[in-house]
Order: sequence, then C-alpha cells, then structure tokens
Amino acid sequence: MGLSKLLLSGAIVFSVAAAGYAQRAVAVSTLPATPNPKAFERALPKQKHSHGMCARAVRVAVEELTGKKLERRDYAKEYGGPLLKTGCYMKSSASVHPRNYDVRILLPRKRSHYGHIEVFYRGNWYSDFRQPASLWNVWPKEYAGIQHYRFVGQDAATPGAYRVASAQGVRRATPVRTMSRSGSVQRVSRVRAVKANSRSAMPTRTTPLF
Repeated sequence: MGLSKLLLSGAIVFSVAAAGYAQRAVAVSTLPATPNPKAFERALPKQKHSHGMCARAVRVAVEELTGKKLERRDYAKEYGGPLLKTGCYMKSSASVHPRNYDVRILLPRKRSHYGHIEVFYRGNWYSDFRQPASLWNVWPKEYAGIQHYRFVGQDAATPGAYRVASAQGVRRATPVRTMSRSGSVQRVSRVRAVKANSRSAMPTRTTPLF
C-alpha cells in the first residue's frame, strides 16, 4: 500500500512538472521575433509608382522582418487580424507618431474599395512603392479612418518621431465613439483638418487607387 501511494505521488509530481514545462515552451514560442532589418530593407520597393499591389508588398516586407508568415487576405483593409496573430504587432492609437516597422491600414469610404496598407521606415511610408507621404495625407478624400499597428518585436530600432505635414497643414486622426451593427461601442478614427490651405500644391494622383 505504501509503494502504491509513493508511485501515485511521483506520477502527480511528474505531471505537474511536465505541465509547467509545456507552459514555458508555449510562452517562449509566442515571444515576438527578433527583427531582421536587412531582409526588411531588401523587401521594400524601390519604384516611385504603384502597381496596385500594396497588400502583397507590405505582407512580404513584414514576413521578412519577423520571420513569420502572415495569413493571406483578399484586401488590404483585412490585414489587421493577421498582423496581431504574429505576436509582433499590437493595435495602437491612430494619432500616434509612427515608428520604424509600424503598419497603417487605411479604411475605405466605400464598401467596394480595398483600402490601403503601408509600412513606415526611416521617415518614409512604403506600400508597393515608396510613397511621397502617407496616403492618408496625399488622398484625404479616399479614406475614412486609420488602424495603426505598432511593432513590438524584440530589439526594435530606436524609434524616431515623425510628423506628417503637407501643403494643407497637419491632418490629425481624432478617435470618436460610434456604434457598430451589433450595438457595441467602437472607436473610429475621423479626420480633423488643421490650417487648410490651397490644394494646388498637393501631388496629383497618377497611380491606381488601392
């Protein structure tokens, strides 16, 4: 009888230890990846004009940066979930200053619109081309709000503040409260224009909208 109790207590101790080890293994596996800036830079587009492939270009760049595959989505506006699942990004306020590797999703005003996705690096915004600025500022009438995803990977580069300016002045994204179809309260980014000047100095849209 004493031997059976000893064996039973040993089995319980072993089970508890195994469970703890498994939990530690899961915690380690879900840690953000160490970024690979060189691979990320190589993946960034060099061209100055869009080919309507913003989702693919940003997805490839993020995959090179994190070493993790993103789930495929049909439209740029749908990539928020895949970014969060990598464990390397967290959703942030739409009004924050961008830092290296941050990703923005621009939500369309029309349901049929694909939206837009862009990634920030060293003072520039990239999609499938090197943009003159965030398209939130370049084509303000095309987008209704911003979803900003902050990179939280290990050993991230020291962030540099970046302030978006244009001939129209600074456009700040101000979160407001709205109701979803299910009745729950959501926070949605809206636009507040500051010091609106002439639009004549803004670049003309010569690339397809995406």
